[in-house]
Formats: sequence, structure tokens, C-alpha cells
Amino acid sequence: MTSRERVKITLDHKIPDRIPCHMNATSWVVEKMLEFFGVKQQHELLDALHIDTLDTRGLDLRKGIMPIFKGPKHPLLTEKWGGNILELWGVEEQVMSTPDGRMFGQTEYPLQAAQSLEDLQRYQWPDPDWFDYSTMRSRLLEHKDRSIIVTGGSVWQHPSYVRGLDTLMMDMLAEPKMASYLFDVFTEFYLGFFTRILDEAGDLIDSIALADDLGMQNSLMISPALFDTFVAPNIKKVADLAHSYDCALILHSDGNIRSIIPNLISLGVDVLDPMQPEAVGMDMVEIKREFGKDLVFRGGISTQQTLAYGNKQDVAEEVKRVIDILGKDGGYICSPGHPVLQEDVPIDNIIAMYETAHEYGKY
Repeated sequence: MTSRERVKITLDHKIPDRIPCHMNATSWVVEKMLEFFGVKQQHELLDALHIDTLDTRGLDLRKGIMPIFKGPKHPLLTEKWGGNILELWGVEEQVMSTPDGRMFGQTEYPLQAAQSLEDLQRYQWPDPDWFDYSTMRSRLLEHKDRSIIVTGGSVWQHPSYVRGLDTLMMDMLAEPKMASYLFDVFTEFYLGFFTRILDEAGDLIDSIALADDLGMQNSLMISPALFDTFVAPNIKKVADLAHSYDCALILHSDGNIRSIIPNLISLGVDVLDPMQPEAVGMDMVEIKREFGKDLVFRGGISTQQTLAYGNKQDVAEEVKRVIDILGKDGGYICSPGHPVLQEDVPIDNIIAMYETAHEYGKY
């Protein structure tokens, strides 16, 4: 059974030969892993770790198989653009040192000071036609045995990168026209961008992913009413697009989103990621029992605790525990409870996670 077959069976809520696996990590973690295994290419690292998926933005979300930038002169985008989505929107990042290792951080929000709808409209918004999609199929064809995921889209989180989360939340209450404009700009761009990729290589692609953190550790980030007004319609648009190309829609959100899971199902979300085990209200046993017939789950392996602070045996036991819960009767893809592995997770623990999933996850 190929990796693609394994994932497609899982997406259909059927039982494959074993639990499929998925991974993303920071550039620094990927570099360490490549060195550890003595390989040079990311696809070789996927083989070594028994990873079944291929993210079009690459393991590190920056060096992937993406359309080639052919647009106007741009301070952050060139023909070598590899998929760093923030660069599309004029957002610059800097490397930040923390007690847990290096990570990319954002210090400025280009449109935080905008005072009117006209201020927003004057911004240099990206256009899907800035890119050449013609080589996507030939480059993805080399990886046709993996389950390919087109990633990078967002209908809620990315607008906050240009406006600032606090300011965007105030807009939703005080300046709803400005908030709606921002959400529409991002949604329409990603719909156009994804459509062009799918038109070129849709027969090779199994999933589209949205990254939209809607939860905090204890509760939703916004009220269900604001979610229904500003976010839900746009998730449905992307879900409808994915389904029209026979693709699944993966929605990433950390935190406690328990109260809106029924809404997400009705909107067309197929895969919920990352099943953060530390979040209040996200009990895996209850959620699997209640929503397992409608949703595939990805994630669940504790990043805040076990992966970062446990040993290899702790990790192996955690993986087995999660597989026993979420993997029952199919519908589970093994990956961490945070979408991007950081430097605080030891390499040995990463290897232990995927080796255990490969061995113990056999049906």
C-alpha cells in the first residue's frame, strides 16, 4: 500500500494497513534531522521517518513545491519564493531566541494604523495571477505516491498578521466593514490561488489545508456569533472548492474549539488538526466518540509536555495511548499536538514518535 492509498483510505474513514503519519517542523529542526539521518533532501527525510504526506510548502513551510513568483517588483518575493506565506502579505519576520530555541516572530503589522476602508484598499494586495503554476504538476509528479496537501491558506489568522489581532477583533465590533473587507481579500486570494494549483495538478492532490487558530488554551478566541458572521462563510467557500476537486479540507486550530466542532462539520471540514491534548475541553475520548464518524483527526501527541520534556519511552507510551483512542476504527493521522515541531523537542523523541507510530499503528 502506498502512502497516498493509506491516507486516502483514512480520509474515507476506513481502515488502512497502518496509521498514516504527518510532520512539519522549523527550518532548524529539519536541518538537524537531515544531518542525523545523513540525507540531503526533504523527501529522503520523509522516507526515513515513515511520513505519508507531502506538504507543498515543504517540511519547514518555506522550501516547498510552490508556484513560481512572476509578479511585479516586490521586496519580499522573488522567483525563488518557496512558500513563506507571510511574505505574500508584506509581513516581515525576524528570528527570535527563546529559552526553548529559535523561532520566527512578527513585530510589526503593516495595516495596524489604518483608519478607514480606503486605507485598507490602498494596500498592495497580492494577486493569484502573479504566479506561474505551469510546472506544479511535473514537480509534484515525482511524489505521486505520497498524499499531497496544498497548504498556506487562512481566512481568519492571516488577516491578523497585517492588521494585528487586537485591532482586528476591535474592527469586528466597531468597524465591521473594515473587518469584512480584510476577510474577503484573504479568502478570495486563497480561493484563486488554490483553484489555479488544482487546475494544474488536482489529480495528484488529496487535501487543502487552512491554518486558522480559533482557540486559546481555555476557550474560543472569539464568540460563536462572531465566528458565524465573519469566519464560517469563508471556511465553507474553501471547503466547497476542495470538495469540487475531490479533496478533503483540513482545518488547523490549536486550543479549545469544542463548542464549534458541530459548526465546522456542517461547513464541510473533513480533518481537524492538531487535537491539542492540553487544551481544556478537548478530551480525545469524548471527541472521538461524538465526532469520529464525521471528522478525521490529526495530531494529539503532546508537544507541550511529553515530546518536549519526556524521554523516548514516555513518547512511545503517549503515541500508543493516542493511537488506541483516535486510531480506533480508522480516521486518524499521527502527528504532534502542535503543527510545527520546535527546537525544544529532542531529535530522539521525534524519531521515537514516528517509529512507534509505524510499528504500533498497524491494524
